[in-house]
Amino acid sequence: MTFYTNIMINYLIFICLIAILSILIFILFRIKSKDSIDKGGNENIQNKLNEVSKDLNKIELDLASVTTPLNELNRFLGGNVTTGRLGEWNLESIVRDIMPSNSYEFQHQINPESRDLVDCSITSAEGVIIPIDSKFYAGQYQKYQDANTGTERKKILVNLRNEVLTDANDISDKYLIGNITSNYVILYIPSEKILDLINQIEGLREESFTEKKTLIMGPNTLAAFLDMVRTGHHYLKLNETATKVASVVRGIQKEFSNFDANTSSVLKRLDGATKDVQNLQTRINVLGSKLEKGAESLEDEK
Repeated sequence: MTFYTNIMINYLIFICLIAILSILIFILFRIKSKDSIDKGGNENIQNKLNEVSKDLNKIELDLASVTTPLNELNRFLGGNVTTGRLGEWNLESIVRDIMPSNSYEFQHQINPESRDLVDCSITSAEGVIIPIDSKFYAGQYQKYQDANTGTERKKILVNLRNEVLTDANDISDKYLIGNITSNYVILYIPSEKILDLINQIEGLREESFTEKKTLIMGPNTLAAFLDMVRTGHHYLKLNETATKVASVVRGIQKEFSNFDANTSSVLKRLDGATKDVQNLQTRINVLGSKLEKGAESLEDEK
């Protein structure tokens, strides 16, 4: 983990500064010893002492700048509120990277009758809310690393087991609501190293799920789980798009059917009009013939 690496780096810096301080103190003693031998260089020695004094003051300030973040880091690793907030930030980062923006909510009040806020709620494609709450057992992990005997480590694992089961029971009681949420909650641990420690506790995962309805997940497993949920949203969107396309096609098909029916009607009308024109032409021909015969008859009589 990154913060443990930072601890080692800071401690190495601290050791280097101590070494430099020791060298300067040694030089100071040598200068004083030389001063007792050679009385003629008082002014030069005084200048060197002043320089050494300035260096010592600078080292003291550097040590203060190193020890302050170390103390803050130790307080952080002790398991206070800041530790929990780091877990929430880690959870938010994973969720934002994977899930659609309209499918999650942070610090969500799932139960309107309670003021409890879950760290994150994910809405599945089916509209089911999946509560996710983050816990960071950095204090227990540090104690395990510092333990010198197997007995101490077993005791720490027992305490960690009890702590995890207590948290699992707490979040399932707070955030599981019938017909609104899934039938399980997710206990998110933002550290694969701490998750490896939890995996050493035999039966913890099974007991947490079967008795507390709580799934324990780390960054890798949560990312895979969210990707599966996101795929559900993707297919839902595709289905919605396909439904819209099918609706448009059905509308076009209906319009073509109406157009075909109208065309048939127009053809029938045209056919009838053609027959009427033909009949009219026949009548005109008949009248024309009669007119010609009448004209010829009048000529004969004349």
